[in-house]
Amino acid sequence: MSRRYLFVLNPISGEGDDRGEVIEFLSQQLHGIDLEILETTGKESDSKRIREVLSKGKWDGLLVGGGDGTVKMVVEAVIGFYLPFGIVPLGSANGMATCLGIHSISDACHAVMKGDTRAVDLWRINGEVFVHLSDFGFNAGLIKRSRYEGARGMMAYFRSSLAQFVELKPYHFIIKFNEKVLEVDAKMLVIANGDKYGTGALINPQGKVDDGVFEIVALNPEGFEDILRLSIELFKGTLADSDMVKIWSTDKAEISNPDGADFQIDGEVMAETTTIKVYPEEEKINFYCLE
Repeated sequence: MSRRYLFVLNPISGEGDDRGEVIEFLSQQLHGIDLEILETTGKESDSKRIREVLSKGKWDGLLVGGGDGTVKMVVEAVIGFYLPFGIVPLGSANGMATCLGIHSISDACHAVMKGDTRAVDLWRINGEVFVHLSDFGFNAGLIKRSRYEGARGMMAYFRSSLAQFVELKPYHFIIKFNEKVLEVDAKMLVIANGDKYGTGALINPQGKVDDGVFEIVALNPEGFEDILRLSIELFKGTLADSDMVKIWSTDKAEISNPDGADFQIDGEVMAETTTIKVYPEEEKINFYCLE
C-alpha cells in the first residue's frame, strides 16, 4: 500500500533548479510513496494553506524542497501534525539539511527510504520558531545585502560577502542566561541549535540538534589575518580552541542588541531587533536523517 506524502516546494529556492526535474526524480526514487505537490508563494498565506491541506485526509509524511527559510516556515505551519519531516535541499543555504547528513536530492531520497529520524529540538525567539541557526552581525548583514540586491545562490552570497567584509565591525551585546549577565563585543553572535552552516563551516563544535540546549557563540576576529585563521578553524572543526571565540550552552536566554546589529533566524532577516528572548518550544520535529 502506498504512503501519502505532501511535498511543499519553494519554486524560487537557490539556483532555480528545474522543479519538474526535481519532482520527477523524487517520484522515481521514493518507491511506494505518492507525492502531492504544494508550491509556496512567499506570502503569509502559505502557512495557512499548508495546514488546510494537511487537515484534509491522512498523511504519512512531509517533504520540503527549499532552504533554511522554507524549512522554518513549514516547521512552524506543521506543529501539531506529528509527521516525519524530510528536507530536499534546494536553497542557497541548506544548513539544517547539512546537520542531518543530507547534501543532495539523492541523499534526501535515501534518508526517507531508510526511515531513520531524529527528534530535533525546536525553540522560540520572540515567538518565532527557530530550528537551526540564528545570528547577529556579519552573517545576518550578508543575507540582508544579498536579498536587497535581489540575487540568489552561492555566488550571490560570495559576492555579497566581499562587500560585507569591508563593513565588518564589532557590536556590543548583553547576554542573560543561567543567572549570569555578560557584556560581550563580537563581530557575529550566533544562537546555534545546529552545528554547521550550509557551506559545511562548523560554527558550533559541541552542538547537537536533539540535546535539549542551544549554544551562544561569540566571534570577534580583529583583522584580516584573524579572519583567515578563523575561517580555517571553522572548516577544520577546531573553533572551540580559538582565542577569538567564546561558547556558552543554555536552554533559555535573553540578548540585548543596543548597537542595532542585523539579525536573522534560519536565513530570514528580521525587522530591527533590540532584544530577543530564546526559549524552548514544547514540540519536537522528527526529521529524516543520514547521521
